[in-house]
Amino acid sequence: MATRSDFFTTDIFFGRASIAIISTVIEKLRYACGQNHDLTTATTWFLSLSDRWNTFPVVVLLHRDRIPFGALLIHGTKYGGVPIGIFRGGYLCGRGGVIGETEFYPTIIEYGTKALIDSKRAHTVIITSLLVGDGCPIFSLQRHQTDLSTNWQFHETRSRLPLTGGMDGLLSRFSQKMRKNFRYYKKRAEADYGCVFHPSLSPIQAMAAVERLHGVSARSVQLEAALQRQKAIEKQPRWFSMGLIDNSGAWVSYISGWRQGNSSVIEWQINQEDLHNASISMVMRHFFLEHEIATGMEEVIFLAGTTPIWGRVCESQICGEYLAMPEGRLGKLIRSIYRLLHPNGKVSQMTKGVGRPVKQ
Repeated sequence: MATRSDFFTTDIFFGRASIAIISTVIEKLRYACGQNHDLTTATTWFLSLSDRWNTFPVVVLLHRDRIPFGALLIHGTKYGGVPIGIFRGGYLCGRGGVIGETEFYPTIIEYGTKALIDSKRAHTVIITSLLVGDGCPIFSLQRHQTDLSTNWQFHETRSRLPLTGGMDGLLSRFSQKMRKNFRYYKKRAEADYGCVFHPSLSPIQAMAAVERLHGVSARSVQLEAALQRQKAIEKQPRWFSMGLIDNSGAWVSYISGWRQGNSSVIEWQINQEDLHNASISMVMRHFFLEHEIATGMEEVIFLAGTTPIWGRVCESQICGEYLAMPEGRLGKLIRSIYRLLHPNGKVSQMTKGVGRPVKQ
């Protein structure tokens, strides 16, 4: 489906088969915009997330003067296997939803979401993205009449941990108490439980670790979904899985992700709950960070965010959330339904205190 504005021609690709046809275009755009290292925007990862999350994948591609300008990677919520008009893009920490030059992210988001809602296939679109500068769109919808209700909200996110300066540089970011616990829990795990770190698991070992820890950790997902998650990680270039075993040979912690450039991306970590979860998690990260520093990595990215304790030592970044909905009676009805059914949900939070979102 194609639409046109004063600045862009927009094509929308609904579903896996449609997206596969233009995957080469998406990859070329990623390289042209310097995002070839960012595997969260790769088509393969995007589609694997759609399979795992049971969402409907959509790519909104913007052209300017017939040249690809930017793209949105969006997941549609399904009910009974059918999309219900609610679409989201980007992880909560702001990665993976936008392809384009960084300074144009707000522009790509605004025009891309407008095109999706104009398609009549969507009534609610939320895009989350890391932003630079003041977050103002270069080609702004504010200059034109629009039938959208839109709202930007900004907040601090902490999911990037610099490793510059080696272990001493890392520890300098910790509070005195955290430095003490960081060392103490590792020594305790080795002395009391005989824990041994395995820095490179084979696919078979990784699956065994996931199966074992799935049954002894507080995870609500089904085992099949957990194994599917690990298989998706293994398809990423430079993927890794690491584990921690106790003196019985049982897996007590597992961490997995991939390396891109000089960054280590943590996709997930699971720990045995009855071995003092927080301390085992700390032990695993101690071993992991030592290993990554020794191999020359310069930063760790916690893809889905991290705990407040670790967030305090991560670098502060600005994350923007953009909500777009129809204007008029339809938009008012939709917002009323959200407030009735999900009073504490994202849409209700972003429209709280006003009759409708701020129209730009």
